[in-house]
Amino acid sequence: MSTQTKTWCYVFITSRHPKRLLPRIRAISGVIHADALFGSPDIIAIVEGEHIKQMDEVIDEIAEQDDVLAIDTKVARWLDGIGPPRPYAAA
Repeated sequence: MSTQTKTWCYVFITSRHPKRLLPRIRAISGVIHADALFGSPDIIAIVEGEHIKQMDEVIDEIAEQDDVLAIDTKVARWLDGIGPPRPYAAA
């Protein structure tokens, strides 16, 4: 059994062109899922890493993308031992 704990955060992204930006966000290593939203913010991404510094590097890469106007991040709390949602995982 692994004792290594992953850390993840939710990144809320505001953009003038979410349709153009979303595929680029999804292609960034460390982004495990991203969706467009109705209203503001325009995109939500889930970023995973071994530690905060690793996640911060991914968040910086998101922030540097053309079409990103603003981001807000929230680090998830590990309360129940269940990791981040994985909507693309095979059943």
